[in-house]
Amino acid sequence: MSLSKKDGGLPPDEVVQTEEEILADSQRVIEKFHDYKPFAMQRVVLAPCSPFSVTENLLRESIKLARNYKVESHTHLAETKDEDEFCQETFCLRPLDYMKKVGWLGDDVWFAHCVHLNEKEINLLAETGTGVAHCPVSNQKLASGAANIPYMLKKKVAVGLAVDGSASNDSSNMIAELKSALLMHCLIYGISSMSAEEVLAMATNGGRDILNQPEIGSLEEGKAADMFLINTKRLGFAGGLSDSVSALVTSGDSQIVDITIVNGKIVVRDGKLVTIDEDKVAEKANKISQKMIEG
Repeated sequence: MSLSKKDGGLPPDEVVQTEEEILADSQRVIEKFHDYKPFAMQRVVLAPCSPFSVTENLLRESIKLARNYKVESHTHLAETKDEDEFCQETFCLRPLDYMKKVGWLGDDVWFAHCVHLNEKEINLLAETGTGVAHCPVSNQKLASGAANIPYMLKKKVAVGLAVDGSASNDSSNMIAELKSALLMHCLIYGISSMSAEEVLAMATNGGRDILNQPEIGSLEEGKAADMFLINTKRLGFAGGLSDSVSALVTSGDSQIVDITIVNGKIVVRDGKLVTIDEDKVAEKANKISQKMIEG
């Protein structure tokens, strides 16, 4: 973040950095950590926080740096009405028009949220190949609104499913996100506006599309072995196996996952992460949280 409150932005003055610091460190991180190889498990994306927390020049220079190094770019956009008002008052532009002005449209860019976009703006996303990360639980928790995902899918916008972060989601439960996405859009746009299959496709191939990683997203020969396995004999699935996708989307949560495999490596077994000690991590996190509360 580079646009502090004293300079017309929203972040507190003490948490921002200079443009020079941000760009230099972004370049350092790309050069040190980004892996360009197919099936890479470590990639860097440049992600200025939002239009109200960074300067116009940083947005321009960040996208220029990303394209020079051929890495993706991401930010939060059109999440709340406040953001829309901020952009119109500050830049005399709606959020997406502002991003167009600073060069932030293309198939190497995706935006989180996109709640407050009209159909003309969604058409622009489709025309430019710009992606959207849909965060239904976060949008509901913050009462931000509901993105018009049915219209985005109709116009072939690349839409992936995401959880945002712990500040507005808490559990980051991807399977619960499936159910939330389905039910929210059925409530707002009608019972037939979205299917369980479309929601699952967002969470798999949709993520592949916005990340520009053709080697993931589906189980096919030559692609990464990414999958999760569940025991459908659980009581929660009883009577629903005639439509297994719908059963997963409407009856599942992360606790039902028995095994998760990422790029051929088992990372969850019997519902527990095998890469860390979950109890120790939770204990450490609770201690840190308590210190923050106590000040």
